[in-house]
Amino acid sequence: MMLSKPFYEWARCTRHNLLHLKLFRIGYRKSQWVCRFGDVELVFPYYPYLAFQDIEGYLADSRFIPQLGQTVIDIGGCYGEYALLASRLVGPTGRVIMVEPDAANLRKAFAVFEMNGSPTNIQVFQGAVSDIDGRAAFQTGFGPESALAASGAERRPLKPGDGAGQTVAVEVVTLATLVERFRLREVDIVKMDVEGAELGVIRGALRLPTHINPRYAIASYHIVDGQKTADVLPALFADGGYECTTGNPAHLTTWAWPRAGNP
Repeated sequence: MMLSKPFYEWARCTRHNLLHLKLFRIGYRKSQWVCRFGDVELVFPYYPYLAFQDIEGYLADSRFIPQLGQTVIDIGGCYGEYALLASRLVGPTGRVIMVEPDAANLRKAFAVFEMNGSPTNIQVFQGAVSDIDGRAAFQTGFGPESALAASGAERRPLKPGDGAGQTVAVEVVTLATLVERFRLREVDIVKMDVEGAELGVIRGALRLPTHINPRYAIASYHIVDGQKTADVLPALFADGGYECTTGNPAHLTTWAWPRAGNP
C-alpha cells in the first residue's frame, strides 16, 4: 500500500528530528515544509533538512547564533536558508548581507524570501568575495556547489542543474569592499560556504578596517592544492590576530574569533 504524502513527510521529519537535528525541528504542513528554531518559524517549498543540518554547524552549538541588532554577512548564501534565519534573529534593527553569484540560486532564494514575508533587513549582492576586486569566471548551474572557476578546489563531477553548468563572468570584491559598498559600521558574524574560495576571502579580509573584527563560521572541508582548507585557515587567521578551531565532522566547519574576544 502506498503511503500518503503527509504520513511519509511526518515519518521523514520525525526521523531527522530525533536522530540528526539538535537545534531545529522540521515539519510538514499544507504542502509546505516548516522549520522551527525557538519562536522562529520558517516555511519552504522543499524539504530543508540538509540545509539546516549544515546551519547547526555554523551556529556552533549556540555559540555563533546571530543576536538582535547584529550585522551578519552570508557569503555563498545559495537558496537563502541561513540568511532568512539570520534576518529573523537580528530583527528589524539588524542587517543581513547575502552574497551569491549564481542567478539560478538567487531565483530560488527570492522565492523562499517571498514565502516568508520578504524580509526587508536582507540585502543581496550578486557576486563573489575573494582577495581582489574585479571580475572572475564562475561555474554556474550546480546549485549549492556552484563555484569560482579559479578557487583551486578539487571537486567531484557535478550534474548541471538550472543554468546548464555555464561559465560566466561575475563581479568579485574583497570583504573590505563589500563592507564599504553596504556602508556597514560593524560586522558581527560572517558565515561562509564558497567551495574552496574561503582562503582567498580570508586573505582579503586582512584589509578590513581595524574596528571591524567579525567572528567567522566557515565550511572548511574543501580540498585545495591537496589540503583541506581547515588545515590552512589557522595560519591565515593567526596572521589577522584571530584564534580558530574546527569541528562538526558531518560538514566540517571552522570557527574563528578575534584573539582578544570569545568563541
